Amino acid sequence: MDAPLVIRPRLWLLFGAIAAIALVPFLLSLVPNPFEGLGPEERPSRFFMAMWLLLPVLMLLAVWRLLAWTSYRATAEWIEARSMLGVKRSAWSDLTSSELDVPTGMPPAYELRFGKRKVRFIAAHHDRAKIQALKAMIAR
Repeated sequence: MDAPLVIRPRLWLLFGAIAAIALVPFLLSLVPNPFEGLGPEERPSRFFMAMWLLLPVLMLLAVWRLLAWTSYRATAEWIEARSMLGVKRSAWSDLTSSELDVPTGMPPAYELRFGKRKVRFIAAHHDRAKIQALKAMIAR
């Protein structure tokens, strides 16, 4: 029996998300409050105001990336998506179309369509060699 093909997001995404979650509170403690000590006609510093807005957004995106972490296992019969929300398996017999040659859309991604359900592999987040191995598996 062949071992299943395992497709995971690149490791730098995991380390980047963990680093963002750890560093953002520290960086927010270093950034001065842009609204503190302002007079009636004074404006806050745009740089510090942007930092106060963008750092929490960065942390929310990192938390979302970890919560949405999905790995895929593909065999000759099916592809399985594993995430925190559970496991979803789709049979290759249900595959209606696939775009594994060139990434399409925004962000550029490879797509498999199983009727109404789509499986998307964001090109920057997944290894191209694994996508090509998946394409060869589908062709069999």
